[in-house]
Amino acid sequence: MANTPKTPWLKIRSKLEVIPITLGLMTIPYLSRKQILWLAKAIGFIASVCDRTGRRLAIANIDYVFPKLSAKRKKLILIGCYQNIARVLLDMFWFGHNGLERVRTWVTLSQTWKDVLDRPGPKIIVSSHHGNWELAGQIVVINSYQLMSVGKQLGSDATTQKLNAFRSRLGQQIILSDGAIRPLLRTLKKGGNIALLADQYLNQANGGIWSTFLGHPSLTAPSPAFFAQRIKNTVIGIGYMQARPDGHYRCATPIFIYPSEGESLEALTQRVSDASSKLIKRFPTQWLFVYKRWRGIPEGANPKDFPFYARVVKRNP
Repeated sequence: MANTPKTPWLKIRSKLEVIPITLGLMTIPYLSRKQILWLAKAIGFIASVCDRTGRRLAIANIDYVFPKLSAKRKKLILIGCYQNIARVLLDMFWFGHNGLERVRTWVTLSQTWKDVLDRPGPKIIVSSHHGNWELAGQIVVINSYQLMSVGKQLGSDATTQKLNAFRSRLGQQIILSDGAIRPLLRTLKKGGNIALLADQYLNQANGGIWSTFLGHPSLTAPSPAFFAQRIKNTVIGIGYMQARPDGHYRCATPIFIYPSEGESLEALTQRVSDASSKLIKRFPTQWLFVYKRWRGIPEGANPKDFPFYARVVKRNP
């Protein structure tokens, strides 16, 4: 991570972010599982009412993806989205304490995933911001499978370091997104496993390509397809860690993609987007709707057909 000069605001924010993290580490790990679930529901419901900016964004996305659903059903998805976010954040602290025992007790890796991970050869584990994406990597490594994942800068350096310390505590190897291509390729060449997110917006300047996601065009990070095309016999496994009402997590039935010889980057990325969309539509309350996923509008399209936050993207010359 580069040591760049910090503005006064960044210095202040860095110190402020440490306060809730410290309080969380001091209190949340010692709550019961039942208390965590109750707290996630309460915080999520309150946030869905009070977070005016995020609520407007989530409602726009839900209307965009599910225009024919009733107002009641859309409201349930909105509240569920916020409650899932709260649960993911609380569980980052809760599973950070006595993590090995808690992950083994409350998280299940399906036999389907074990069978695939037992096969020799490179594998790309793909998830979205769906269910508990943070725990997906943890259950893989405690079952004695090696895994390399990519972590992005979130907030201050201190916040990122604490987050990545949690992610790597049980044996997952975390690398920052800057400069991640070479180590990820080396891992695949050795027949290893890497984990990537598939639902992220990426502008064209940074390599984003157009694909249809949840029924609508959007610029998409083609990372899974990019790596799969460069290493022969790579399997792409798409799934997510589904949150259960009783506090447990289980692997939803995965979708496996086997790249075809000569398949284009665009075609393979679309297959990944289709599989991710299928899983999200199955359990929409657990996807991160509070996100500007469709912020790009293809040139020539009608802006009225897109969410309010979207802007026209001009074609590359």
